Amino acid sequence: MNSQVSFTADESLKKQALEKAKMEGVTLKTVLLYSMKAYVDNKIHFGIITDEDPEVEEVVFNYAGIHEKAEKLAKLLK
Repeated sequence: MNSQVSFTADESLKKQALEKAKMEGVTLKTVLLYSMKAYVDNKIHFGIITDEDPEVEEVVFNYAGIHEKAEKLAKLLK
């Protein structure tokens, strides 16, 4: 089942994107759908960047072997 996506964008940006997509032989719809797919597949990422160093007390990773690898790295750095 398909669902409609609707949002507002700066008119100049939309025009530029439409022109570029046309030059590349695709539709803006294709550009947006491929962008959403790449985001879902972790091929593009968005994040927050700050000038300040965050104070991190603990970082939790879900990768099963990360603890062992972190221990080996810590030993190498000593």
